[in-house]
Amino acid sequence: MTEKEILNILQKDIHSTVFGTIDSEVLPQTCVIDIMLADENGLYFLTARGKSFYDRLLVRHFVAISGL
Repeated sequence: MTEKEILNILQKDIHSTVFGTIDSEVLPQTCVIDIMLADENGLYFLTARGKSFYDRLLVRHFVAISGL
């Protein structure tokens, strides 16, 4: 299975995924995020400025994604 196929499955078939990040105290945090689009450049999702998830993304540029 190619990377593009996996990204398309995440977007079209699974859609709601769990993103894992690390907070400022280096503790794990998770949140459910809907994947809005997948293309050759990656995955696209929405979050609001001012949310702790947004802040964690700015500080640490890595996430773990899980979908079932």
